[in-house]
Amino acid sequence: MRWNQFGAGTAVLLVVLLGSCATEQKPGPLEPGEVFEKAKPPVVPERAPAGKGADRPLPAAPTKATQPTPPLPAVGRPKKPMEAKPLTAKYRCAAHDERHHTAQLDVEVADGNVGYLRARLATPQGGVCEFALPDFAQTQRMPSVELKARFGRCTLRMWEQGPKVTLAFSNCEQYCKPSSTMDYILPVLYDRRVNRCN
Repeated sequence: MRWNQFGAGTAVLLVVLLGSCATEQKPGPLEPGEVFEKAKPPVVPERAPAGKGADRPLPAAPTKATQPTPPLPAVGRPKKPMEAKPLTAKYRCAAHDERHHTAQLDVEVADGNVGYLRARLATPQGGVCEFALPDFAQTQRMPSVELKARFGRCTLRMWEQGPKVTLAFSNCEQYCKPSSTMDYILPVLYDRRVNRCN
């Protein structure tokens, strides 16, 4: 008799639970177009104007060719290998090269950790590639800094060699308009000696 009362109570509880599940609305299937839209890499949004919490304005793009950086002094064979240490660099610079490409950069790296990065590279044909730190996640700080796009294959790398800091880009077509602009983008070198990009 006790078992029957317990079994009846359980049965009532199951009926109540199943009834509440039956009334719950389930979303219908997605349309094919919706699935495609969600699977595409996101379009890079336009950057907000400078202000609190927004990107800082980039240095103005030069209208004539930037002077080349001075050559490094000739040195003999080093007595010991270069010490591996995390990159620390802070610079704002703009350059115009002999191909009439322009680069505008604002970079802050402390002890191998990127605190701010914004770059705009443009070709004379009107192509533009733009990069900003919020679109990337840092995946490496030594021996070179590495940032990978949160969506897509784009990778940014930074390293130093003597007084020069290099910022290089690979597989970053999604950050360029048109995407073929990436074929013409070269790494940007910053020279600490003259506080200038090339």
